[in-house]
Amino acid sequence: MFSDLYLIVLIKLVISFSILISYMSFIGKTQITQFNAIDFIGNFVFGAVVGGSIYNMTLPLTQFVLLLLLSVLFMWFLNYLSRRFILFRKVTVGDPIVIIRNGRFLLNEIERKKRKIDIFRVLSQLHCMGFHSFKDVYYAEIQTDGLIAAIKDAATAPSEIFIHRGVILDRVIEDYNLNKEQLEQLLGSHKVELKNIFLAEYYGEKLYVTCHDQSTKTIGLHLSEAEDS
Repeated sequence: MFSDLYLIVLIKLVISFSILISYMSFIGKTQITQFNAIDFIGNFVFGAVVGGSIYNMTLPLTQFVLLLLLSVLFMWFLNYLSRRFILFRKVTVGDPIVIIRNGRFLLNEIERKKRKIDIFRVLSQLHCMGFHSFKDVYYAEIQTDGLIAAIKDAATAPSEIFIHRGVILDRVIEDYNLNKEQLEQLLGSHKVELKNIFLAEYYGEKLYVTCHDQSTKTIGLHLSEAEDS
């Protein structure tokens, strides 16, 4: 009786571990630093499914496996949506939050996103990165994973993604006093179709475009960042 119980629990543990580790490897997220909000919620879901079912002897093994596979499939579908659709990603994962630009705090942005910003944690991370003060920071943004990206005394800010899979990121280009019509007109003048673009990255007053057919193009683009105070 007891030996059968332990054997069934062991089998369920092996099945759970095999399915979950295969799922994490499949989506390419094997480290906790790679997790987004969907993955963290998924961990609670998986924990509830495994924890609530593994010691339930009335639940057949086949139903346990199906329940776990259904949970994995559902979380994979949410991750797929976040990768494929920008709007869904904004809702579930969020956008990076720029808090310092040109050596100045963007107080409007900080106030607007104050629930997501712990300024004391930001300063602590900057200290760990070798910044002695906010005054040393030329540009800083909070990444979607909560980490800080910052540069010191530099005239060129980090790159920004303007277009991803044919979708223009309106919120990003607005920070550079640019609108969708202007960007589409610029691409048209260089014979680049928006729908054919896999990625367009702005860096150092140039737009680096990579198309789905693996062709690339570099477009000069002199922009001034919008002021905020």
